[in-house]
Amino acid sequence: MKKISVYTRGFTHAASYYRILQYTEKIKDAKVTNRFTVTDKMFRKYSNSPTLICKIQYHLMIFFRNLRNFAADMIAKPDIVVISRAAVPKVCVFPINLMYEHILKNSKVIWDFDDDIFGINEITKAEARLLQKHSDRIIVTSEYLKNKLIPRCKEITAFLPTTDGDLPVKDKDTVNREREASYGEKVNILWVGSSSGLKHIRNVVPALDKAAKAVKEKTGKTVTLTVICNLPLESETKHLKIENILWARDIVPAEMLKAHIGIMPLLNIKRSLGKGGFKLVQYMATGLPSIASDVGFNSNVVVNNETGILVDDKEDTEGWADAVMQLSVDIDKWKNFSRASMEKWEENFSFDRNLEAWHKMLTE
Repeated sequence: MKKISVYTRGFTHAASYYRILQYTEKIKDAKVTNRFTVTDKMFRKYSNSPTLICKIQYHLMIFFRNLRNFAADMIAKPDIVVISRAAVPKVCVFPINLMYEHILKNSKVIWDFDDDIFGINEITKAEARLLQKHSDRIIVTSEYLKNKLIPRCKEITAFLPTTDGDLPVKDKDTVNREREASYGEKVNILWVGSSSGLKHIRNVVPALDKAAKAVKEKTGKTVTLTVICNLPLESETKHLKIENILWARDIVPAEMLKAHIGIMPLLNIKRSLGKGGFKLVQYMATGLPSIASDVGFNSNVVVNNETGILVDDKEDTEGWADAVMQLSVDIDKWKNFSRASMEKWEENFSFDRNLEAWHKMLTE
């Protein structure tokens, strides 16, 4: 039985959970040890109130926990080491760097990331050099991220989408019967994300507010935007009702099943190009039609006018109002998009397919 060490920021860190931890929990024919670099409490504190003192505490914790983690692995000598995004962001210094390289040199290394960690300075140049030098397999979501790597690494890079094993719907007919019943009275729009993504949603709030007015005038239905995030969306609206819910992984499925439309707006900026479209994949897993900016990887997830609507909002956001109208007044279109979303998820973003890929990488 192979010994595997997985370096992540823990179950509270969404990328750590959805990219690797949800799979390793199900792999029983390998000995998996989680090497969490921060506590859940510290990660929540850092995410919700990143003051200077909090940032210092956060990175000091990573430093000292990795001293312990690396020392433990120098003794345990794992067969495989999995690095999620970056193990030592901001603190890849002596003696951490020497211990880190020792472990990487003496294990098979799998490096996984689903965002432009280079562009957002989440990984230091020192750690990036170590991982590009010693990785045996690199897992990313898109060609854009692959092209961030040095030539040697491109030959060992594979693609794996981010998906959610907690969301697939067993009784699809019942779910949509409940949605269809509420569709006649209201339209629930859903956005799920972290506070770093609030700037994207703020950009389209005026268009959503305009759509809410038009939907009300045409059908009498109210439009609600539910925001599930670690921080609230604060925005003035006249017709759109905004409901903020504090993010927790276990509340997301229920809110998905109450929604009618999932959205993923993205500003047309460099950082958006590295996004892996995870929100859209989550929506699709529950048969939720989506509206998304036609930016970056979004166009690889949404099949325009089949599973959702891609909006060209590089110049203005007027297309968002029209897209919301289309999915708010035409229940036949909504049903067709919902059905196609579930089929697309099963075809391209299946949890079981991802689990099989991780099982193969970690046990063969």
